Amino acid sequence: MNRVNKACAYYPCHKNLEDCTFCYCPYYPCGNTERGKWLKNGIWDCSDCEWIHQKKTVDEIFELIRQKKGD
Repeated sequence: MNRVNKACAYYPCHKNLEDCTFCYCPYYPCGNTERGKWLKNGIWDCSDCEWIHQKKTVDEIFELIRQKKGD
């Protein structure tokens, strides 16, 4: 199931958007230099990262939440 909010004022925010469950990344700032970079002003720039918008990523996060709720 693709979870895309086409009514969002910012849609589409990324190319090839698959899932926009997490409009803002819950891992920000992740510090993963393969996905972003620190700017000179100390702000994390991950504007080119689409990891959080991949269906597989969101499904895995939901599964982790389900497992945690079961504890």
